[in-house]
Amino acid sequence: MRVTNINILPVACVGLLLVIMMIIVAPMVVSYSKTPVNVPQARTAERKVENEIVISYTQDKKLFLNDIPINLTVLKEKLKEELEKDPYRLVVIRADKKLSYGEVIEIIALAKETGAKRLACSTKKKEKNDEN
Repeated sequence: MRVTNINILPVACVGLLLVIMMIIVAPMVVSYSKTPVNVPQARTAERKVENEIVISYTQDKKLFLNDIPINLTVLKEKLKEELEKDPYRLVVIRADKKLSYGEVIEIIALAKETGAKRLACSTKKKEKNDEN
């Protein structure tokens, strides 16, 4: 009887190559938004990928809904429209850290009025050596 050897080295190389490609590409794909907002830092910042609604509020008081410029009244209408489909959809608020607390609370209240059941505020991961 003849014994044959199966060489698995090429399969392992292809598998390793796929893993390396995923590691390189994944950070490019996972991002909240393209709207530049300087969000505050927090030690508990995590990124979970799901179908969320992103409200961005820039330092110069411009509002964006999923990277589309929008005003406050239209934001309320569009948000209500989206949340009627699924009220448990996550609403992420990306507010610039230089905005006042009251301005951010106004956006949070608007989201609650339109029926948002789940809200989150976006932050950057705070480094261990950064105490500010």
